[in-house]
Amino acid sequence: MGLSVKRVQKLLRDGVPGRHTDGAGGVKGLMLCVESKTSAHWLLRYQRNHVVRHMGLGSARDLPLASARQKASQERERIARDIDPLELKRKERDAQRQTEAKRITFRQAAERYHEAHAAGWTSAMYADEFLASLRRWAYPQIGNLDVAAIDKDAVLRVLEQRLRHGEGTFWVKRAVTADRVRNRIERVLDFAAVRGFRTGDNPARWRGYLQEALPSPRRVSPVKHLPAIAFDAVPQLMADLDASVAAQALRFTILTATRVGEALGARWDEINLEAAEWMIPASRMKSRREHRVPLSPQVLELLRGLYREEGNPFVFVGTRPGTAVTQATVLQALRRLVPGVTVHGFRSAFSTWAHERSRFSNHVIELSLAHTVGTAVERSYRRTDLAEQRRKLMEAWAKFCTSPPRATADNLVVMREHAS
Repeated sequence: MGLSVKRVQKLLRDGVPGRHTDGAGGVKGLMLCVESKTSAHWLLRYQRNHVVRHMGLGSARDLPLASARQKASQERERIARDIDPLELKRKERDAQRQTEAKRITFRQAAERYHEAHAAGWTSAMYADEFLASLRRWAYPQIGNLDVAAIDKDAVLRVLEQRLRHGEGTFWVKRAVTADRVRNRIERVLDFAAVRGFRTGDNPARWRGYLQEALPSPRRVSPVKHLPAIAFDAVPQLMADLDASVAAQALRFTILTATRVGEALGARWDEINLEAAEWMIPASRMKSRREHRVPLSPQVLELLRGLYREEGNPFVFVGTRPGTAVTQATVLQALRRLVPGVTVHGFRSAFSTWAHERSRFSNHVIELSLAHTVGTAVERSYRRTDLAEQRRKLMEAWAKFCTSPPRATADNLVVMREHAS
């Protein structure tokens, strides 16, 4: 006796345990399995390689007879094509498990990217700032999303989020920061694609993609210029600085023409007072290459007069035990004398002085600033860092900086703002 809609309803209502085959006019092997008044399901019985198998098709209370027959017919077609529906279901389930195992959120992908690149960060400060910017701007919007599901709309949700107090959108009002966040999202998504956590194009890509949806950050936020001390005013500033650790750190930064982060991170084990050299390790250099700095007599005198804290490796001791003086403290010492200027401007002052007042070659000057000079091929054949010529240049610069101050009509020039 075949199954009908009324018979199925009666069997479910009675709830008498048993199996009822869909007979004539039905689908071969389809059965209604009643376990109780509250439990019943559909089952497909088939034979493969002389082995009888049973495949569940779903709850009889959720799946009506017509739908059960349609589903059973589809499985019968697979069997006719020599496809075992149970094996297929098992493979699909395994594939789903693998997909679930690879599923991570954007937050997790960002943290894995950060950890994977731990050895390559230019500085600890930049490494911290990378994640801090994502926590501030990206995580609230997309942090908990599956990294594989992040699309253009999700990225734009980060970049076009409204700022507090009606200040406008993130992209318009803080264009430089927003572009950095966009770039970091792009890098995290590329990392996720390489690691197999997502597929497809990168929706945070600027060129040829988001540039068509958003105005250029340079147009939204034109480059600002900050005043910097002209080289003629450096001797007066050097004379006006007091004897505090921050002031000594600033003097050291000026005399060595190094970046402030490199100077404040200086450790005693990097400095050889007898050889008058300071070897900055590649891990703390922007170029990721070790840099040798010749130390002038004025710098050596400064170093020998510094206070040393037991157990503290840093040359310029901070207020907390075991720490170095901070950039903010050094900047404060500078701006007490000359408001509004940047520490990085002294590298510009050194470069201008060296080109205008000395006879040293551009090559020597650029190497003193730890800039990359020449092509990759030229650098591969050049086996010297011109240390002796650079020593003479740095000694001439130190002599100029510590010479008696001269009055100047204009001690400020404007330099383009850029990262130190």
